[in-house]
Amino acid sequence: MINKLITEINEALSHNLYFAALSLALTLPDICGKAEYPEKGSTSRYKLWYDEYIGQYEKSPPIDGVPDMPYLSGEIIYNLRSSLFHQGNPNLDNGEYKKRNKKECPIEHFKIVVETEKPYKIYGGEAGSLTIDNNGIEHREYRVSVRRLCMILCLAAESYYNKNKDKFTFFNYSILDWDKYIDSLPKEDREMILEGVSS
Repeated sequence: MINKLITEINEALSHNLYFAALSLALTLPDICGKAEYPEKGSTSRYKLWYDEYIGQYEKSPPIDGVPDMPYLSGEIIYNLRSSLFHQGNPNLDNGEYKKRNKKECPIEHFKIVVETEKPYKIYGGEAGSLTIDNNGIEHREYRVSVRRLCMILCLAAESYYNKNKDKFTFFNYSILDWDKYIDSLPKEDREMILEGVSS
């Protein structure tokens, strides 16, 4: 299943369907988190899996005297996923965030970077910024490249799946390619089904 999802994410990106690809890619930590932490709730397993396999590599090393810069942590990616799925909005609602987490949102605004496919799969444009306005209020923004985020989610999920296939026992369905099924039938059965569909 993971491989099929990754194929469809890449197919969406090849047609510049950025939000379709991003929405599907953001499900991968859900799936892998369920495999890795089946006893935990969906929110915690999503964040735990993402931080272990991706997030820890996204954080900049600390610099003395400089506040931590925003980065794509499991908490942020989970909230991005929730905002996108439930509101169709890739920005985090600080009011909702504060209600759920009892603290300010680490990133208040996402700028979504879209760009055409590059031959070497190197995508730029990602950056965190922290500014302080004249009233001393911090504003945290993150520019996120859809292609890069999809790529790292896919690579991490594919690697995890290939090493842990035995943990994915919860997949309990099959996919029937209806066109191939119809083509495999004897001619008279195929015609009978196709006549029933057209009438």
